[in-house]
Amino acid sequence: MTSHAPMTVVPSHAPVGPEDALRTMLTALIQETIAREFTQFPGAEKRARTATRTGVRNGSRTCHVTTRVGSIELRIPRDRAGEFQPTLFARYQRSEHAVVLALAEMSVQGVSTRTVTTVVETLCGASVSASTVSAITKTLDTGLTAWRERPLGGKTYPYLILDAHVERVRREGAVRNTAALGVIGIDAEGYREHLGVWLGASESAASWRTVCEDLVTRGLHGVPYIVSDEHPGMVQRRQRFFPYAVHQRCQVHSLRNALAKGSSPAMRDRLVDDLRQVWRSATRAEADARLARLLVKIRPHHASLAAWLEDTAADTLAVYALREQDGRTRLATTNRIEHDHMAVRRRTRVIRIFPNEASFLRLASALASERNEQWMVRRDVTAQNDLPQPLVKHAA
Repeated sequence: MTSHAPMTVVPSHAPVGPEDALRTMLTALIQETIAREFTQFPGAEKRARTATRTGVRNGSRTCHVTTRVGSIELRIPRDRAGEFQPTLFARYQRSEHAVVLALAEMSVQGVSTRTVTTVVETLCGASVSASTVSAITKTLDTGLTAWRERPLGGKTYPYLILDAHVERVRREGAVRNTAALGVIGIDAEGYREHLGVWLGASESAASWRTVCEDLVTRGLHGVPYIVSDEHPGMVQRRQRFFPYAVHQRCQVHSLRNALAKGSSPAMRDRLVDDLRQVWRSATRAEADARLARLLVKIRPHHASLAAWLEDTAADTLAVYALREQDGRTRLATTNRIEHDHMAVRRRTRVIRIFPNEASFLRLASALASERNEQWMVRRDVTAQNDLPQPLVKHAA
């Protein structure tokens, strides 16, 4: 990774590329936002004398910020007491802080490389001192712990999406695969929300039990519908804690499992088309009929695959318990949580091996909490009350 060059002023007569124009507009927008915030900070406009003034202006300082369109130069106003700090960046800096901390911890534990140093300097604009790491860690971890432990009893989440992904983490004296288990809840108004992040040695029944117990303890209730894959540990705990919920087996995971049983590329291509036709049916009856025809077609040549589909494919059709097409489209797979797994992986490419479990949990939690803030502005599922409430809230 290489650092962006400092921003330069482009003359009005010079050709401006898309990134230069976007960088110029972004700089102007951020600069105006900071200026407005600083006006509120001392309680008075520049040079104004009012009874509400609480601070005195004292010039400004230059700040270079690395963004997705390059480095931008900002003028940050200063007050005489040195107390003003813009809040604009705080909301979306948690994940960047988490990346920096993971990289810094790699250096502390003796696995530093020149690449690690370059990445830290690119993200921070300077080297990271031990005191800076300590301060960021304390602030970040306090907020993320509170986020993971927040009560959930204030509203219901009729839909849950469960999945996990694995990263390599140094623990117990070796580099080991470690699972981050995630749960997205969709509330009665149709808004998505990460309900937490949990780490486990694997997707075991013990790991998923920890997740389910934590959710129930924090007040989760009203779950008539769950989407997940069929990992044995997850199945066991899902049935234990939410026995009355309709379970939709993720169609994407199921398709991958089916393709693994295919005997040739051509046969796998046909299987993709056939299964998609089943899953795109307008009604459950139509889906069942198409599935039956598919089984008849493939059984003479692929008996084992036909037997597997006969045992499992019905689980991928539980989505027809939802009456609205909008819900069926969005709640047939775990894609809603898979997208966020990819967001973690994009950042972990530079880390490669997490120095400890705390750094992995910190990054995954920071990204999840940021996604929640982004999701607050738009409904994910527009259909309301698409399923009745479960017979019981949860199993004890």
